[in-house]
Amino acid sequence: MAKRFKGTVLLMIFILLLGNILAACSNTNNASSNGTGNSANNEVVTSANAQSNGNTGSSQATCEKPVELSMFVDATWYPFQEWSGEIPEAITKATCVKPVVTVATDDKQLALMVASGDLPDLVVSFNFKLMSDGKLSMPYNEIFPKYAPDVKFDPIKELVNTVGDGNYYAIRNDFSTEAEWKANPYAHMMVAGLAMRKDILEELGNPAIQSLADLDQVFAQVKEKHPDMTPLILNPNWQRPYFDAQFGAQGGFVDQNGKLVYYLRTPEVEKSMLYMNSLYRNGYITSENYAYKNETETEQMMLAGKGFAYTWTYSAADRLNADAKGAYQFVQLAEPLGPEASIVSTGTGGLGVYVTKDNKDVEASVRLLKYMYSEEGWRLGEWGIEGTDWTWNQAGYPEFKYDVNDLDYLKNKGVYWWGVPWETGVGMALTAYKAGSETTKQGEQYSKIISFNPAIGMVNPDTDSPEAIIKSNIDNMVKTEITKVYLSKTTDEAKKAFDDMLKKAEKIGMAKLEDWATAQYGPYKEKYESMTQ
Repeated sequence: MAKRFKGTVLLMIFILLLGNILAACSNTNNASSNGTGNSANNEVVTSANAQSNGNTGSSQATCEKPVELSMFVDATWYPFQEWSGEIPEAITKATCVKPVVTVATDDKQLALMVASGDLPDLVVSFNFKLMSDGKLSMPYNEIFPKYAPDVKFDPIKELVNTVGDGNYYAIRNDFSTEAEWKANPYAHMMVAGLAMRKDILEELGNPAIQSLADLDQVFAQVKEKHPDMTPLILNPNWQRPYFDAQFGAQGGFVDQNGKLVYYLRTPEVEKSMLYMNSLYRNGYITSENYAYKNETETEQMMLAGKGFAYTWTYSAADRLNADAKGAYQFVQLAEPLGPEASIVSTGTGGLGVYVTKDNKDVEASVRLLKYMYSEEGWRLGEWGIEGTDWTWNQAGYPEFKYDVNDLDYLKNKGVYWWGVPWETGVGMALTAYKAGSETTKQGEQYSKIISFNPAIGMVNPDTDSPEAIIKSNIDNMVKTEITKVYLSKTTDEAKKAFDDMLKKAEKIGMAKLEDWATAQYGPYKEKYESMTQ
C-alpha cells in the first residue's frame, strides 16, 4: 500500500502582504526540501527559486496577530478539540493563520449546519458529496489560481476529486496514485489485520498459520486450553475486512469484465460472510460481539486478557503493545492466508478540507492550505519538527524519536492528527514504517497482493438522487439482516439468510443501481487509464 524517492521537490515560496489590517502578517511559505525530495506527498508542485532547509522556523517571517479561521471537524472521534500544542503553534507561525476548532458531537451536526446556512470558514469532513457543492464550498480550481497560482495538484488527484459541475472542492487525504506507491517501497497501504497473543502462540508451539484452516485449528486449541478466553474478538469497525481480503472479496462496486456489480452479488463476499458464520458456530466468536459499537470497548477486552486474537488494522499488534505496556505481547499475522487473497484499492481519498462560501478570509485560508499540502506543512503536522522529532533516512522513510503509537504524547504535542487532513496515502504509510515492526511485517506482505482501480471509487451517486436512495436502502437493509447470516445455527440457515438478503437487495433496486454505476464507470475508467498509460 520500485523506485527510490524522486529528486528534490521544487520548493514553494510566496509572500502575502495583508494591508489595511492593524496587525499585518508577512509570510513566506516554502515546501521543505530537506534533501530528500519525494513522491510521498507530491500533492503540490510549486515553482520557486529559494530553498528551505526543512526547519519550520526558516520558512516564515514574523506574525504579530494570526488570522483566526473557524474550522469544523466533522468527525466525532477526532482526538484534538482545539488548536493547541507545539505543532499547531508552529503551523500558525509558518502561516499566520490560527484555526478555531469545533469538533462534531454527532454525525448529523454538519447536515444541520448546512440546512441552517450557518457554516464556518473551513469544514473538515468525509462527506465529499455533501460539501462538493458550489452552493456551499469554493472550488479549489478557482481559489488556488487566484491566491496561490504556483500550486499545481497532481492531475489524477484533480480527476478523482472532480464532481459533475467540473470543479473540485478539495484534495482529499489518504489517496496516492499507483505511481506514488510504486515509487515509495517503504510505504505500505493500511489494510485490515489480525493481532494475536504471542505468549499463547508460544504455548501452542508457534504453529504455522498459512491458511484459514490453519487459523481455525489455532482457534480450536485456544478454546480447548483457555475456555474462559474468547478465541477471536472483532473490532466493531473492522469486523469482516480481514477475512474479505483472504477470499479476495471487495466492498461497494466490483468490476466484472468491465461492468460494475454491487458487492452482494459476488461469490467472494458470500464465502466471507459464511466463513464468519462458521467462526460463530464453532464458538470462536460470541454473539455479543455484534452488539459492541465502540472499538475502545473491544480493545480494553484484549488488554484485559479476555481475547486471543483481534481484528483491526495492520498496526493492531503495535498499537495493542503500546497500550498494554508490557502486560501482554501481541504479534501480527503477517502473511495472506492462501492464493485467493487479494485487495483492490478503489479509494479516492477520505477527509476533505472545504473552504465554505461563508469564508471570511479566502486568501488566508488558501495560505494555510498551501502550506499544509506542501511537504514541509504536512510533515510538520503529522511527524513534528525535523531533527527534533524525526530524521529522514536517505533510503526513503522517517525515523522517529518518539513512539508514534503513544496517543498521550501525540495529544500533548499536537502532532500527527493536525497533519492527517492533508496527508497522502503514501505519507500516512510512511508514518507507520519501522523496520522489523509488526505493522511493517504485514505491510510488506500485503503490498504484494494489492491492485489499484480508483475509477471504481469515483462512481458515487449524488446526495438524494434515486441511485443514492437505492444504495442507502440496500446498505441499511444489510446492517439489519447481516447478523442473521453471522449468527445462523447451521450452514444451510446461513446460506438461506444470505440468499434472502440478496433477494431483498434485488427488490430494493440493486440491478438498477448497477446499470447506473456501469454507465458512469466507463468514462471514468477510460479517462483514468489514459492518464496512467
